[in-house]
Amino acid sequence: MLEGASFLPHGVCFLQQKELILLHVISDALVAIAYFMIPLVLLYFMRRSRWPISFNWAIGLFAAFIILCGAGHVLDILVIWKPWYWLQGAQRALTAIVSMATALAIIPLVPRLLAMRSPEELEAANRRLRDEIKLREGAEADLRRSLVELKRAVQEQEQFAYITSHDLQAPLRNVAGFSQLLMRRHRDKLSGDALEFLDFIDKGVRQMQGLISDLLALSRVGRGGSSFVRGPLELPIQKALDALKPTLDARGAAVVVSPSLPEIKADHSLLIQLFQNLVENASKFQRSGVAPRIEISAWPESGNWHLLVKDNGIGIPKDQLETVFAVFRRLHAADEYEGTGIGLAICRKIVRHHGGDIWAESNGEGAEFHIRLPRDPVTPGSAAVPRNAEVL
Repeated sequence: MLEGASFLPHGVCFLQQKELILLHVISDALVAIAYFMIPLVLLYFMRRSRWPISFNWAIGLFAAFIILCGAGHVLDILVIWKPWYWLQGAQRALTAIVSMATALAIIPLVPRLLAMRSPEELEAANRRLRDEIKLREGAEADLRRSLVELKRAVQEQEQFAYITSHDLQAPLRNVAGFSQLLMRRHRDKLSGDALEFLDFIDKGVRQMQGLISDLLALSRVGRGGSSFVRGPLELPIQKALDALKPTLDARGAAVVVSPSLPEIKADHSLLIQLFQNLVENASKFQRSGVAPRIEISAWPESGNWHLLVKDNGIGIPKDQLETVFAVFRRLHAADEYEGTGIGLAICRKIVRHHGGDIWAESNGEGAEFHIRLPRDPVTPGSAAVPRNAEVL
């Protein structure tokens, strides 16, 4: 504290009048108390605010400025009795510096403060948000109802396909039985045209039986629930190859299975059907004079298993890579390559039943069928119906 004999207390200027001194002391004391209360309120606000404040530094500067102003009023009281004018001057200089820094700091905040919404605007925005939430909740409820209705429609159509296919077999067996009986008992009595017509009937019956059998297989996927168990992938592959052995041997097909196949959680009875269809297709659609070669492999991919069935056949046109999975979709005439056009649709339904995906790739020479199965598939029937899923 700087004092000197030439300095006189400020009270001398008030002529030591008690009433005048008391007026100044009370006024300065109340102003100082108010100044000191403001930073406390700001600090309480900053600590209790539910939203982060991006300009805490500006509030801090303002609080420092207010505290220094309060300190100035305290010194105004003290210099009434003590000539601490240098200290008072230093305090006011510091107050001037902080006040200028505060003034310069809040200038960039002005546009942001002007951009802040008024309470009326915030209330209007809240009303719009509440209306939007209600609309969205209504849309979600409609979507849930639509999914339930879609699932019910899929189940009804599956039931219809199952019953229809099953009931068609009885009259078809009668046609097949009587045509074969006619061939055995009266073949020597029939002319050439009659024999040819009977051959057409027999061929048509066998094609129809194959079609009904595939339709039943398609409709049975997922019916009555599935048992997802963990087991080696090589077992369903081997069972599929054993079932196809006569066909593969007749076509001279070589099947190469990767020696490092994983254990996967799935319905392994459906996997047998999946690989049987894929391998049978791969051995059937072959170029003339080329021995079929089929490669089967699998590897982990993120949270999935990636399975691959690759062949050296005729390939698939790029514009047909997706449509080959549609029901009854055939890329070739029936007399060129036999089949019903349902095999790949069954494959896709099996894969989607596991919550996975299947797609085809081809460069014109050979085809690759990629299958992605989740490592931990959901319980059958709990997943939503996939987009563009077949209804059979």
